[in-house]
Amino acid sequence: MKLRLLMICLLLAPGVTTASPGDRVYTIQDAYDAALKENEAIKLSEESMFQAENRLDQAGTYLYPRLTARGAYTRFNEVLPPTGGDFIFQPLDQMNASLILTQPLYTGGRTLAALRVARTMREASRSDLSTTRQTIILGVAEAYYTVLKAQKLVEVSKNALERMERHKRVTDREAATRRTKANISSLLRANTLVNQARIAVVRSEDGLKIARQRLSLLTKLPEDLAVSEPMVLVVPEGKLDSMRETALKNRDDYASSQMNREVAKEFVTIAEGAHHPQMFAEGGMTYQHSHPETGLDATVYYAGVRLHVPIFEGGLMKAEVAEAKSKQRQVELSSALLKRRIESEVNEAYINYQTISSVFETAKLQLEDARKNFDTVEGLFSEGLVPSLSLIDAEQALSLAENELVSATWDQQVAILRIEKSLGLLGKKS
Repeated sequence: MKLRLLMICLLLAPGVTTASPGDRVYTIQDAYDAALKENEAIKLSEESMFQAENRLDQAGTYLYPRLTARGAYTRFNEVLPPTGGDFIFQPLDQMNASLILTQPLYTGGRTLAALRVARTMREASRSDLSTTRQTIILGVAEAYYTVLKAQKLVEVSKNALERMERHKRVTDREAATRRTKANISSLLRANTLVNQARIAVVRSEDGLKIARQRLSLLTKLPEDLAVSEPMVLVVPEGKLDSMRETALKNRDDYASSQMNREVAKEFVTIAEGAHHPQMFAEGGMTYQHSHPETGLDATVYYAGVRLHVPIFEGGLMKAEVAEAKSKQRQVELSSALLKRRIESEVNEAYINYQTISSVFETAKLQLEDARKNFDTVEGLFSEGLVPSLSLIDAEQALSLAENELVSATWDQQVAILRIEKSLGLLGKKS
């Protein structure tokens, strides 16, 4: 009883609380996992892959024999001849049953071609699923890094507001000490800059809310989620030419286009084979029972070979084969176009990374100089050695440098992810 009372007191104590969902810190891998688990595009690709697996099973069934059972019961209006006799050719009741086994022997190459098509399409569906996964991962990563950048921009804007409020206090003190027009003008200017800094804080906080909402839409995680900074990414090694080769080797969409070329080629074989002679082995058993009995009532077993030879079809074969070859040429042209697009995408991603990296290095130097300049000017201003305009210029330069560095830092990470996506390596690293 004492133990129970102690537990009740602990539960009712005001200091005991449970953690809310917003207290959890999510990593970028958490965002990936959540998006891949709930995304409808992933589920659509998985269903397509499931359908491809079943099409392979369907294609394989045409290699095996088919066993068919049939049965019929017939009631006639009278017996013929009406007087009966030794030979009755129409009984009053008749029951028929048969069991037929059919094995394809030659189908013009269609059966094996269809099986190869099904296998290729299964692999292509897996490549399409991988492409969809990479697209989603890149979208989530861009949203995740946008949240990180928005958080840093909020911090930068608050620091700028703090500096301007500090400047306002100094100008307020000077205006209170000496009520000159210059000091009053400086105070009004400082009030304006403080208000501008507050507006910047509000806008940056609004940008953070929007970024979090976008990430939440992609991952279905809470909108008030807290995110942690991931490890710094490193750009894949290699020159631009080797990157193009890597992309053509690893891009799943390009692999899928190559498979589609094989499929189109097989469809030409299927179209041609449909008009070749077809040969089947067939065997079975038939059973017939009539009342009154007829001379045809018996159980019969048979076996043989059935040959089907198309002779004239009004040009159907020519039209179907021409259509299949046209589709084959279309697929080859699409594959060549995709190859050029991939090479262009690699070039664009690489050049974009180089540009952002150059901006990043320049922004670091810019921020270092701007911070030193602000510290120097702020000290001189507090001693009355420089006017307020100099401090305002130094503050604006520092704010601009901070914003540039924040944007370049996270844009560089996204640029590396885009390079990995263009190379077909995104999400494939262990």
